[in-house]
Amino acid sequence: MTKIGIILNPWAGRGMAGQRRAELETLLRDVGVAFDIIETHARGGAIELTYQAIARGYTCVVAVGGDGTINEVVNGLMGGQERFGQSASLGIVPLGTGSDFVKVLDGFQPNDLSSAVRRLAGGRTRPVDLGRVMVESPLGQEQRYFINGLGMGMDAQVAVESLKLTGIKGFAVYLMAIIRAMANYKAHVMSVRYDDYEVRRRLLFASVGNGRCQGGGFWMTPEAQIDDGLLDLCIVNKLRLDQIIRYLPKLMEGSHTTLRVVTMGRARQIEVTCPQGIPVATDGEVVATAATRVQAEVCPGALRLVV
Repeated sequence: MTKIGIILNPWAGRGMAGQRRAELETLLRDVGVAFDIIETHARGGAIELTYQAIARGYTCVVAVGGDGTINEVVNGLMGGQERFGQSASLGIVPLGTGSDFVKVLDGFQPNDLSSAVRRLAGGRTRPVDLGRVMVESPLGQEQRYFINGLGMGMDAQVAVESLKLTGIKGFAVYLMAIIRAMANYKAHVMSVRYDDYEVRRRLLFASVGNGRCQGGGFWMTPEAQIDDGLLDLCIVNKLRLDQIIRYLPKLMEGSHTTLRVVTMGRARQIEVTCPQGIPVATDGEVVATAATRVQAEVCPGALRLVV
């Protein structure tokens, strides 16, 4: 059996991933999986560690953590493919606070090590789409890949606020970040172009989904598919505070799509501009706090996922 490279974020799930490392190692040895584990201890560190894993010849790199860890490994896999001309599949052991991406995958259960190890031992893969985004801000340009979602506006502000919170665990992190985002975010006029359509108005946020669930349990794009060659889009008009509070439960259920203040779409390419600047996050990871232009496109079947 080919040896796999495992990148573990010990702080994921508010420290749960690190606490369960020994248990994971035991389960892997019990089923005969050959592996090496490397821990990432810095923001963005898993990207470079994935580069190193590809350079060493690993054909499967496993992200142990939450959506942020998965995002970094995905970017490392795609960057490593461009840098070294070698590809590797993505394995996931979901031990994050939110673990939104895996909620739509058959057989994946957050925090379930046994089923994750069985998947790694089986080695079966399937192609999945990725999103690629170019973000322009006063600090320059940055390209990122995302496997689950791209947030622009208040939903990305939630990610910004969550970085400021310490000593809080679980869903409370997202709840407090949402409260702070509602208090601090100012809606701007945004232009959203997708295929042959354009929406230009003052928006609360524009959310792009390759997966269906983002932000710790919000089903922004409940009909998205990770293998249809398209990105789904959820655009929400500027709302009063009382409206935001009233509609949040609908976002958590995925029943918001028919509201008059919501525009849903599906496209291969999406462009968002906002001269005042908006926060942007990929898979919950902050990319920019004042982006003026965001260009996203789907990369069909760009990655093989261990299932």
